[in-house]
Amino acid sequence: MITGVWIEGQYLATQVIKQYPVDTLLRNRIGEQKIILNDLIMLLSPYCNSSTEFTSLCKDMQELKEKYKEIIVRYTAGEPIMEEKDGALVVKQTEESKVEMTDEQLSSIIVICSNIRNKLISGN
Repeated sequence: MITGVWIEGQYLATQVIKQYPVDTLLRNRIGEQKIILNDLIMLLSPYCNSSTEFTSLCKDMQELKEKYKEIIVRYTAGEPIMEEKDGALVVKQTEESKVEMTDEQLSSIIVICSNIRNKLISGN
């Protein structure tokens, strides 16, 4: 279920970036999913041989991981800032990330995410 939710979120994000390709914040968030993808694959791995559906999903996720392989994500640590806003304590994160991803890499991710998502919702 976790993988399905992630795939759907990734699909939606990649469809939006197709409409608004200059949205660097969204582009960075898509690139940052490289880290989450590795965790998802680790969670899926015990089930990869349990059925043909899981075997196919694991293969697809590995293909997506290959497309993310050359994308570079760098983080700059920052101290959180605590503020009071409307009577509530709000913590603002100041860490920053920089994603190095080419248009070709993004296009590949868009295609694969769409293919995985469409396969999952079709039941094939």
